[in-house]
Amino acid sequence: MRMAVSDGLTTDVGVIRDVFWSDHFPLFVQCKLDRISPKLEVRDAAHSNNNKVIWGERDSEQINAYYNLCNSKFRLIEYPQDLGLCSNGHCNNYEHRLVLNDMYTNIVNILSEAAEQSRVKAQKNGHVGRIVGWNRHVRDAHAQARLTYQTWLRHNRPTSGDIYNDMCHARKVFKGKLQWCQNHQEQIKLDILASHCKAKNFQKFWKTTKQFDVKPGLPVSVGGADRPDGIANMFMEHFKVNSPLGSSLRVLDEGCCRDSDLVRFSGRQVERIIKKMSRGKSPGHDSLSIEHLQHAGPHLPGVLAMFYSLCMCHSYLPSDLMRTIVVPIIKNKTGDVADQCNYRPISLATIIAKVLDSLLDERLDSLLQLHDAQFGFRNHLGTETAILSLKHTVQYYTKRRTPVYACFLDLSRAFDLVSYDVLWEKLRERKVPAELLRILQYWYCNQVNSVRWVDKFSVPYGLECGVRQGGITSPKLFNLYINDFIDELSSKKVGCRIDDISINNISYADNMVLLSPSIRSLRELFATCEGYARKHGLIYNVKKSEVMVFKAHGGKRPESVPVIKLNGSELKRVYQFKYLGHYVTDDLDDLADIERERRALAVRCNVLSRRFARCSAEVKVMLFKAYCQVFYTCGLWVNYTQRAVSALRVQYNNGFRVLMGLPRFCSASSMFVTTNVNDFYAIIRQKSASLLLRVRASSNSILKTVAERYDSLIVNHMVNKCISGNKLVTKY
Repeated sequence: MRMAVSDGLTTDVGVIRDVFWSDHFPLFVQCKLDRISPKLEVRDAAHSNNNKVIWGERDSEQINAYYNLCNSKFRLIEYPQDLGLCSNGHCNNYEHRLVLNDMYTNIVNILSEAAEQSRVKAQKNGHVGRIVGWNRHVRDAHAQARLTYQTWLRHNRPTSGDIYNDMCHARKVFKGKLQWCQNHQEQIKLDILASHCKAKNFQKFWKTTKQFDVKPGLPVSVGGADRPDGIANMFMEHFKVNSPLGSSLRVLDEGCCRDSDLVRFSGRQVERIIKKMSRGKSPGHDSLSIEHLQHAGPHLPGVLAMFYSLCMCHSYLPSDLMRTIVVPIIKNKTGDVADQCNYRPISLATIIAKVLDSLLDERLDSLLQLHDAQFGFRNHLGTETAILSLKHTVQYYTKRRTPVYACFLDLSRAFDLVSYDVLWEKLRERKVPAELLRILQYWYCNQVNSVRWVDKFSVPYGLECGVRQGGITSPKLFNLYINDFIDELSSKKVGCRIDDISINNISYADNMVLLSPSIRSLRELFATCEGYARKHGLIYNVKKSEVMVFKAHGGKRPESVPVIKLNGSELKRVYQFKYLGHYVTDDLDDLADIERERRALAVRCNVLSRRFARCSAEVKVMLFKAYCQVFYTCGLWVNYTQRAVSALRVQYNNGFRVLMGLPRFCSASSMFVTTNVNDFYAIIRQKSASLLLRVRASSNSILKTVAERYDSLIVNHMVNKCISGNKLVTKY
């Protein structure tokens, strides 16, 4: 017998020695049953078979029918006569808002009705939709059994003869195939996965792969609430945030607009946005997704462009467009599911609002200039480049026998504490067009959220502060909110500098690290951080903010460091810190990060080998390439031992052997060549070359200091990895 019990549930384990069994030892396990949370097996009401607006899976015939229905109605929509004089200026006529409401309702109704009418009516048979493989293995036998049964009924139900025997035989065949299908559900799923892979239908392949993930049920009680509506209202109170600066003014900017303040959109812009948006996302409260827009015909982009432009000139959005559903998502699946702090909110906005948000994001991108020390949510930058900048700056100083004092700062709920009054003022300083500013102000002042739990909704609530969760423009607005903070830090003549470029702070969204060669300058940077946080309503989490001292090359680690305080609280000194998923140590040793990647690789290989053991070889290879060739930040590994790299390489090779069912001591080079899979060294070369190319092609001033210095240890090591073949140069 095998039994798996979580460590947090067991209180005592032992052997009962006063009982004699011939070949077994009786074992007792004492558990805390009160720690086991009862769960509900629920299904999202929005995705039930009764909701025919949901796109789901549709064949070409259904898509063509939907296209024709939408196209025939959208081509008849004309410019509203009541708004004939509003296109070239700003309009404050309140009655025009009613016209915009009707226009939005008409667009949504056309899409929804076409989706319902084009969808084939689902059969009421209990097996359809629940038995995997029904259409492929059972449907024909079921049809034949029904046909012979109807024939048997028409002949007055004979109890003998050919008609009776045919009916019995057809029913027996149907029952046998149904039983076989029910007993081989997992194998049928794997066969379907293999067919998608063979047909190169990667969209259905990855969708089917995700269905193998175990989806836990929802707990019956969370945070002391035990009814779905009570839990929804509890989360509503938990997710609401109030700014330390107080409530913002809920007013729009007034005044006339100049020509430069007008914001209009074209059909081509809308069409480009719709084409590039990702599919397969959860819909909003109206059940519409991007697939509805992508298959609605050529007239829809023009209609949406007209609608968006009219909304801009009236500084107004329909309430249904702004309505958002908030769904609590568990953070740590192995943690306490009954703890409300173990959940984070995910917002589901309407798809028409997402398209408008994308258009506004493009306009903001051309207007906002952010500091180069901000690496978060920016094109051609990411976590690897931020970690590279940190390690390069530290190595530059430690190589010259100068220690570096680093402080990793953590902002508590930074995105949720953005003050609207301060944000609008920053947009005015950037001379953002008045219509763009007004539409953002109206959106934030009037958006209504409702928390959904099972099939119940909380009391609607608005936003008091913070950027919209899941909003496409939200990352840029947050970067703008703290951009002056980064400018103020970088303008100070203290902290680390390379080639006259200030690198005393490196930010990735709300994650910031301060770098300084002395305690005095670090304290000066702290004073700037505290002052900016007070003025902008931001709060530092002192418990998660930590200090690290990088020791100088060839020198000793400082045993005692002066007390460093943030907001009056002493910060903890650490010798290892996980920065953006990469382990950074005070001696810039990469052994800990290599071990992290080895453990993560072992987990992924074990999951694949257990779940997909009976898949075809082609499916296994594709899954292995997707999940086991990540090697996050491997291009930044510089200081490591050959033993650590060999352990990671052996883990990679053995993981592939186990997944493919190969002998343990078979040739690694042979198995990778025959399956057309890159070996360990090829992946390291690819990752290093890709990072090196991005660094050298970047216009970021901090990354230029990395690319232009030929004495950089990291850059030289990346070059050596690319040209060294199957040998990785190590420090030790």
